[in-house]
Amino acid sequence: MMQRIWNTAYAAVIGTSHINKGQPCQDSAGCRVLQSTECTEFLLMVVADGAGSASRSEFGASLTVERFLSHFGALCTHDSAIEKIDREYVINWLESLKSEIVEQASLESIHPREFSCTINGAIIGPEYGFFLQIGDGAIVVSEEETNEYGYIFWPQHGEFANQTHFLFQENISETLEFVCIQKKFDRLALFSDGLERLILDFSSRSVHPPSLDSIFKWLQKCSENEAPSTALATYLNSDFINRRTDDDKSLVMAVSAIP
Repeated sequence: MMQRIWNTAYAAVIGTSHINKGQPCQDSAGCRVLQSTECTEFLLMVVADGAGSASRSEFGASLTVERFLSHFGALCTHDSAIEKIDREYVINWLESLKSEIVEQASLESIHPREFSCTINGAIIGPEYGFFLQIGDGAIVVSEEETNEYGYIFWPQHGEFANQTHFLFQENISETLEFVCIQKKFDRLALFSDGLERLILDFSSRSVHPPSLDSIFKWLQKCSENEAPSTALATYLNSDFINRRTDDDKSLVMAVSAIP
């Protein structure tokens, strides 16, 4: 049996503004803990946020999450395969995903931009992590040595409010942010732009620790039988959160289960 070294939870919850407008939830999120044939543990985390102005963005977001987990999940089967991952590899994967969307758009007789979404992804090994981002939202991490929060990439915002970059709409090589960091991570959170103002301090361009601390402490004590993802979804749909944001909100969290 696989030794579980991560406690994880993820949820994508519809925003009140989407409910009021009769729109679907355009966010999607996912997480997996995997073990290679060499018994190495890998953690996959991903969030995709569909563009509000794109008619099929909820499909684009859900497909992006599904393909990220399936592709990189298969890659994590062997330790040596992980060595393939670099910026060029990720660009090629995103281009193949874009080709799939172009084909789907042709079947539906619409433009591929109607499937536009952002992506925040993480592939975490024992002492390193690969991180990628196109668009807004962010990835927040805490290193085992320092236990302090930091962001990997700041949200990609344009000149105007609610302006960002999207998959299936622009030149991937120009908008993709990618990095491999050789460190051991203790806590990670990926989230869509609906939670940016709750987790990030834009005035100081930093992470607001209280927004995550209590959830991480709760998650570290959770067992799988307690259905942490269901509990997280309930929290994201609470009045406490909905009073602060009316947008869809996705959150994927992982904390080391080893004391």
